[in-house]
Amino acid sequence: MTAIQMNTSTVRKFKKSMEPVGYYSVEFAVDDPHPLYQFKIWRTESNPMFVVVKENSAVLPKLKAGSVLNMTYYSSDTQCPKKQIETRIGHITNEREGRFEGHCTIDLVPVNHATLQH
Repeated sequence: MTAIQMNTSTVRKFKKSMEPVGYYSVEFAVDDPHPLYQFKIWRTESNPMFVVVKENSAVLPKLKAGSVLNMTYYSSDTQCPKKQIETRIGHITNEREGRFEGHCTIDLVPVNHATLQH
């Protein structure tokens, strides 16, 4: 194995360790305690965790990049209980074309990555 292959493998393993594997949805309230908003968690190569929100959704104006919310994460593993995790709202991007046209993608960044481990 060459040094480049070893480095690529190490980077891939590191990225994999940082992924919130197993969580399929997130739920939170902006104005405690209700209403509760629940979204599917999406992942791409360049974005490890985000949600998709319609541009005309009532929750969108309430979400501000940089704010921290207590979110409940739901696992795809039925043996794993739901988990409360402090999460920072990252970039909010208005998608003008492509798969999410008419929606905004909202990056979710757990304040402490270690809390995402099952």
